[in-house]
Amino acid sequence: MSEEKVDNRDWSVAWKNPLVIFWFGILLTVVLVNSFMVSMAITTAPGLVIDNFYERGKNHAAIMARRTEMEAMGWQLDVDLPILSEGKADTITLLIKDKDNRAFSVDSAILYYYRPSDRNLDGQIELQHLGSPGKYSAEFMLPVKGKWDFILEVVQGDLKYSVGRSIMVQDPL
Repeated sequence: MSEEKVDNRDWSVAWKNPLVIFWFGILLTVVLVNSFMVSMAITTAPGLVIDNFYERGKNHAAIMARRTEMEAMGWQLDVDLPILSEGKADTITLLIKDKDNRAFSVDSAILYYYRPSDRNLDGQIELQHLGSPGKYSAEFMLPVKGKWDFILEVVQGDLKYSVGRSIMVQDPL
């Protein structure tokens, strides 16, 4: 005759039950991860902040009218932007053409660069005329890797034309 094994474990104390310990471990992990994420959100940079957001919002109709005006001008900005690396100087070149694909020179060409997560790294650089019509160039360096936003603005008299782009700056090779 075979003897049956008798389960002598006492499940009346919850902390001895493996299922209770497992679920408590999951709950504790979720609470710890959430508290870490909240503390990181509080202590890190708040991101891109616009001081005059209300005024910019009120001017939305003017911004849309300006965009339509720029499209009617038909200018073409051919930007040659290399793949940028952190802390490495690179050259950006620009060729400006009218709607008939003829190169022409402007009064100024300025590159504005913005770091969405740290406004202290924002800046601008003026592109220098290279001598031939419509050709401009500048050498610049971005100090940290990650996402950057560029706005390239050219001015001819009272006419302004601008284009924007976002790029990722890579680790140095």
